[in-house]
Amino acid sequence: MNQRVTITQEEVLDGAPMQQRSGGVRDLKLVYPETGLDAKTLCMGLVEIDPGQHSPMHRHNCEEVYYVISGEGELESEGKRYPLKAGGAGLNRPNQTHRVWNTGNEPLRLVVVAGIMLVPLWPEWPTPSPYEVFEGDTANAQVAAE
Repeated sequence: MNQRVTITQEEVLDGAPMQQRSGGVRDLKLVYPETGLDAKTLCMGLVEIDPGQHSPMHRHNCEEVYYVISGEGELESEGKRYPLKAGGAGLNRPNQTHRVWNTGNEPLRLVVVAGIMLVPLWPEWPTPSPYEVFEGDTANAQVAAE
């Protein structure tokens, strides 16, 4: 069986769940089934947040870690805000509401690695998507609002 093990920059896809139509938040798919890198227990993306913008408040039923490539901001988790700076990292625990704020003057760039949110989830999960998005203009936000 010949499984794919790498992708090029040209093959990265946009439109992951945090991406906003306004363009202030970009959510790029790297290790996702859609890119051909169909890992069974995790996924990886790149989130870019423009100055003064934030990702939508959301939660999901898996752990997620951020590694800050560049910029600075704050991780808001369960109503408390924690600093994020280049070279640092953050952890989101399952089912905790969170979002990321860019508090700096340049785009905040985060590598995001998350657990098994791309597989069927427990029946009690509140939406058909593995994400429950509480704000913003993504398709997932519309699902959560219904």
